[in-house]
Amino acid sequence: PISYRVESTITTAVTLNIGSGGLAIRTMNPLDISAKVQSQFSLPGVSHQIKVESRVTWSDSRVGMGLQFEQMTAADQATIDEYLECNSELELAGRTVKV
Repeated sequence: PISYRVESTITTAVTLNIGSGGLAIRTMNPLDISAKVQSQFSLPGVSHQIKVESRVTWSDSRVGMGLQFEQMTAADQATIDEYLECNSELELAGRTVKV
């Protein structure tokens, strides 16, 4: 899950996916494109919350919205990159494939 804040409103949603430069959120009430968002989330196996300032890059009321990371600590970026590197294998037809 992810918590995000716009002005004085705090909302919680579910992440659809994450990349080194942003993430997608499932929500029925997506924000407008270009809206600035402050968010925090945790990754499996990581003990601390990652805090990031983002901007909405796409918005679809059927799916959710995409956030592009704009500002975070170097340590949080390294945590995301390490998580992605360690979890970049896909299971396809019984075979594990590195992507």
